[in-house]
Amino acid sequence: MMGYWRACCVGVDCRSEMNKTPYSKLSQVYDVGWGDFAESCQSFIEETLSSHGINAGRILELACGTGILATHLARQGHRVLGTDRSPEMIAVATSRGVHVAGVEFLVSDMRDLDLKPGFDAVLCLFDSLNYLTILDDVAQTFESVSHLLRRGGLFIFDFNRPLIYSAHNGETLCIQIGEGLLMQGLHYNVSSRIAQTVFRFPNGDVETHVQRGYEMEHFQPLLEQTQLALREQYAGFGRRTVSSLSERIVCVCEKIASTAG
Repeated sequence: MMGYWRACCVGVDCRSEMNKTPYSKLSQVYDVGWGDFAESCQSFIEETLSSHGINAGRILELACGTGILATHLARQGHRVLGTDRSPEMIAVATSRGVHVAGVEFLVSDMRDLDLKPGFDAVLCLFDSLNYLTILDDVAQTFESVSHLLRRGGLFIFDFNRPLIYSAHNGETLCIQIGEGLLMQGLHYNVSSRIAQTVFRFPNGDVETHVQRGYEMEHFQPLLEQTQLALREQYAGFGRRTVSSLSERIVCVCEKIASTAG
């Protein structure tokens, strides 16, 4: 859930050893730097759900982070389960949703979801799929999503294309947190499409987040294999048309019946 890049400052060498688990420390300041990204997609999600007749649905949000979107949807009348593999992010989300009816949070890996099927929609946003750097893991996630969705249910996800990592390779973003600066530096390997984002905290702690850039052509066959039909795709939550210059793609898929047999 790295979100998007903003104005950058001086460059630094991003290649650093990881000494903190991703989001174990970033969770405490995540909303300061990236909370508005979760808010930016709220209208898109509400409108998309409503246009498909999902007005008080059972919603699963994968990689829900600090729970901004999940709690918002619950306030709109949906029953929402937010999952994330980071215990620290779930702790923040749980605190946010403690007085919100209809929302729950659970520590869980999107590749292995032991949940009761029948969801009206599954969400996976904020480039969370890019954290799956092996296509087999993406395929496993799509299979889990398909199993959990009812027929006609929606799978809404976004992902970063390699273009965004190439465009910002070597840059550093500085965010004021308290009296210090959180520095976010990007190093991108074009051949492997692997991006390492290193977060350096004012006290010297470091978190290294690893992502992989994907194209729609990587995901399309996996969606088809799991009865998830791509219905809409946009260049961001403003519903702009996808082009060769689009850095982020938002997809709306529908669970269809299997044609096997």
